[in-house]
Amino acid sequence: MVTQPSSFAGPTKWPISDEVPDLTGKVALVTGANSPGGMGFHTAYQLASKNAKVYVGARSTSKAQTAIHEMRKGNPNITEEQLVPFVADLGDIKAVREAGRAMLQSESKLDILVHNAAIISMPLVINSDGISVSMATNHFGPFVLTNTLVPLLTQAAKITGDVRIVTVSATAYAFLPPGIRFDSLDSLNVEMKPTAIGGADFTRYLLSKLANILFARQLQKNFDVAGIDATSIALHPGLIKTDGVINWLPPDEASALEGRLTPAEGAVTALFAASSPKVLAEKDIYKGAFLVPPGSIESVTGDANDDKLAQELWVTSERIVEAVCGKFDA
Repeated sequence: MVTQPSSFAGPTKWPISDEVPDLTGKVALVTGANSPGGMGFHTAYQLASKNAKVYVGARSTSKAQTAIHEMRKGNPNITEEQLVPFVADLGDIKAVREAGRAMLQSESKLDILVHNAAIISMPLVINSDGISVSMATNHFGPFVLTNTLVPLLTQAAKITGDVRIVTVSATAYAFLPPGIRFDSLDSLNVEMKPTAIGGADFTRYLLSKLANILFARQLQKNFDVAGIDATSIALHPGLIKTDGVINWLPPDEASALEGRLTPAEGAVTALFAASSPKVLAEKDIYKGAFLVPPGSIESVTGDANDDKLAQELWVTSERIVEAVCGKFDA
């Protein structure tokens, strides 16, 4: 079932229906958008409801088509042509690259890219590429997808000067121990230790969320150097009662979900970052920024504020991707 919140349920109201502008002519891609129990679904739904063409990210065509059916049922004004499946397992960087390359053939531009999909918490499992599944899905998927789609983002920037790359992270990165390094594959696959808010598996998730912030930060620097007028934003969506969180929490801790935002409410910060006219009007302020609900800029601290670490992560990520599937297309 699709829900349409009138506003963000928090200390500051941001009415979606009034503030998300008409997006006719815009092309968007939202990863992890197949489940009504997740914020990605509601991000995609609201963008389409404002007339954008939206690629609905999912791991299978059937999941994407089911989501599309639900969105059109929730808003019959969304046309069949507006919603397109984008199928890729973000934990498989070869598959991500191929899906991105296919989009290069089918589209001439991409205005909005929302990196929403993520694995919350899991043991250290190494995939066939030698990368931990958590880091592959949460960091390398967005890294490869963005770099593959740069030609479409560049073209949109030339046309409108308003391109948004939105990366969903979490303020809980601050619970990581200081002195993180991203100088090798081993540093990305490192065994983690428990923190004050969770066990080692959850700390591994936090490591990937730190990587998300640094990725968004370095992406903005790279855009600026290349003269591409695009805005890269990382954000914390709030504490949300998503399907992923429900499945992750033990039954005896379910009470921790009381008072959390619904997935539809949790999509508001991503929608603000992806569409708000305020971001365009003040883009020099929002470029490379970190947002908290419903769209306020918050300074990051510690390793998340380390430009050298951001560059280190980028260079290491490029090296690992090149070893797995070759260099990015020029």
